[in-house]
Amino acid sequence: MPRFRPLPLLTAFTLASLALLVWLGSWQMQRMAWKADRLAAWEMRGDAIGFHEALCSQSGQAFSPPVTGPVPLTGETLRFYTLRDTAGWMRLALMRAPACEADAPQRYLLVEIAFEDLRSGEQESIRRWRIETPPAATVFSAGNDPDTNQWYSHDAEAMAEAFGIDPAALLPVWARADTGIPSSLSRTPPAKHLGYALTWYGLALALIGVYLALHVSRGRLRLSTPPQDGDKNQKAD
Repeated sequence: MPRFRPLPLLTAFTLASLALLVWLGSWQMQRMAWKADRLAAWEMRGDAIGFHEALCSQSGQAFSPPVTGPVPLTGETLRFYTLRDTAGWMRLALMRAPACEADAPQRYLLVEIAFEDLRSGEQESIRRWRIETPPAATVFSAGNDPDTNQWYSHDAEAMAEAFGIDPAALLPVWARADTGIPSSLSRTPPAKHLGYALTWYGLALALIGVYLALHVSRGRLRLSTPPQDGDKNQKAD
């Protein structure tokens, strides 16, 4: 009969670590599936359309089709910090959004019209966009400074006030430059998430192996019961 006398503290630590490793592996598998769905949605987003069609026929898909067309803009722009190949400033201008209904109130849309490279100072004009929901601020986002026109997170109310419009008139989406597949999808494709998941699962198996080996080395785990002295004498007779 196997004999197992676990070390209490080591067992508690191992179970907690094992649960964490399995959770990390499962989370990476979920990320892999999510990323694959996002990539499929990107591939299926369709052909280029105009702003009216993009804003008035949104179907709730993850990515809008590429958007092209003339952009009537005001003269003022907001400088929004972002990362592409390098760090830089998105130049956000205000556009009168096309009305989807005849009696609809006037709405506005933030549109990226240029990207200013923070390192070189070069500015590239934008002629192709995608409609998406602005990213939410995180705990690591720097504070916005409207006085110096430096924005690090999307703040609809403050941005609307900077343009002198009613915040309720600003659409909850914006038009960002369509520069190809988003870096959030290209930097870490699904295959990488699978590799990460296998790594976490492999560490979980290794932890189990070390745990069992340690108990074997200390005599706390035996696959069979050692023979008693009486049994030895009986075999000797």
